[in-house]
This record gives sequence, C-alpha cells and structure tokens, in this order.
Amino acid sequence: MKNKIITTVSAILLAIGAFAQQDASFSQYFFNPLYINPAYAGSRGIFSGTMVYRTQWVGMDGAPSTESVGMHGMIPGSNVGLGLQFYNDNIGPLNNTAISAIFAYHLHLGEDTRLAFGIEGCMDNVNVSFNKIAVENVSDPSFSNNSSSSWAPDANAGLYLYKEKFFAGFSVKHIMQPDFGLQNENIAENNDFFRTYYLTTGFVTPLSDNVGIRPSILAKYVQGAPVIIDLDASLIFYDKFYIGAGLRTDKRTDIGGMDNALILSLEYDVANRIRFGYSYDFYLSRGGSYNNGTHEIMLGWDLFSNKTKMTSPKYF
Repeated sequence: MKNKIITTVSAILLAIGAFAQQDASFSQYFFNPLYINPAYAGSRGIFSGTMVYRTQWVGMDGAPSTESVGMHGMIPGSNVGLGLQFYNDNIGPLNNTAISAIFAYHLHLGEDTRLAFGIEGCMDNVNVSFNKIAVENVSDPSFSNNSSSSWAPDANAGLYLYKEKFFAGFSVKHIMQPDFGLQNENIAENNDFFRTYYLTTGFVTPLSDNVGIRPSILAKYVQGAPVIIDLDASLIFYDKFYIGAGLRTDKRTDIGGMDNALILSLEYDVANRIRFGYSYDFYLSRGGSYNNGTHEIMLGWDLFSNKTKMTSPKYF
C-alpha cells in the first residue's frame, strides 16, 4: 500500500511538472485529426464534429482527464474550410482550457488529391485551484488565494495532404509559446507551453471485398521531452466497423515509463452520419500495476444535405 501511495503521488507530481511542456495525447487521434492539425478543417467536405473524453490512470486520485470538442466544414462552392475547437485538460489542481478558431485553404493537386494549409488562433487559460492542494503550512503566502488564473493568446499551423485512402500531415502547436506568468507565484519554474511538432500519416488498403486495413503513425516532439510515437493499425469491416491495436512508445524512465502503452480501439460508423469510438490504454511498465489504465470515448457526426451527401466512406 505504501508503494502504491508513493507511486500515485510521484506520477501526479511528474505530470504537473510536465504540464508546462506537453498537451494531452489522444489515443484516437485518427478519429479527431483536427485536434492535432488545423489544416484538417473542411477535408471531409461536409459539416463534421467530434467530441472526445479521456480519463487517464483510472484509480489514481487527481489523475488527468481531458475533453475536446471540434467542429469544422467546407464553405460551399469554395476551397475554404472553417472550424472551432474547445479543449479542457485537468490534472490535480491544474486546469488548462483553450478555445480556438480555424481557417484552412485546400488546393487541388490532382483529380482526387488535395493539399491544405491551416492556421488556428487560440486563447489559452491556465487555472490553479489551491484548495485542492494539501499543504503542511496553511499560512504559506504562496497558497493564500483560492485560485490563480491567467489567459494568453496562441497559434497553431499545419499542412495536410490527403486523398480518399491516404493522408499525411505536419503541424506545429503553440507557435507563440504563451507565458502565463504563474511562475511568479512559485507554482512552477516555468509555465510556458513549448512548441509541439506533429507528423502523421496513414492509408487504407483492401484485404478482401469487405475487409480492409488502415495503418497509421503519429510522431510527436516537444522541447525537453523524448519523441513519442504511436503505431496503429485497424481492420475495417464493411466500411463500418473498425477494430484496432496500437503501441505508444518513448524513452521515458520515470515511474517505469508511464507512456509506454498498448492501445486497443473500436469504432462503429452508422450510415456515414454518426461515429462511435472507444479506446483503452494498458500501460506496459510497472506503473501500470497501480492504475486501471486509460479510457477514451468518442462521438463523431457528419451533417449533409442531398446536394452534399457523402458518396463514399471517410476513413480519416
């Protein structure tokens, strides 16, 4: 029990220390590319949206939970995609909220190939709730307020090359590296978000008349942290049901390498309109024995009229 408590506390403190440097990682990034890359806005050709809820390290007090909502679409008769996003990430006493607006322009490179350029303007908020922190000296002036909150502007940008059964993207988040100024209150040494780089690609190929496979890869790099790589593959049945597995790897050694995980995922597409997704992360390091893994739930939707009706399945 003592070891479990020590591991739990250490994991939360390490996550808080890393808060200033990394965004939350979604296991179902291939269901929600807009979160990674603003150039994705409008690529489905119709009005689309995705809601994702992620709860990490189930069983640990103060463990991270993250919600993301994104909506986007192509302006009819144009090459312009627009989008909106809301993001909320909570771990222990720390909460990060962001709202953003997205603009993307799509170039036709061939009959079914497009290259999109995207830019995203954001407002980020960091809030620290001191009443969630157990301190030995309650008169410590560093914790005299109930909470501390700060807003800062930010921007993201990306490129997205895509066709019906292939995509590749490159994006940069936190271009402005916002400073929330909380270090003056002795909360952390540095509360900036450092620039984060994403490289993604994937494709779909048939295995039989009713079965296909969708391999994909995501590489993420942020200053001062190791590269995180997600390797994933999903089997597709009748263009509706997806079942997949993945491996997230990095070289971290703290708490036994908490980010090394096996990922299992499911998705079901109802009439090309509603998508349901679920994933489960099982940690392969010794830290996994102190929690019940990570759960992620996704709801997606596509809205279209008779004039814009989706003529083929959207795999990305």
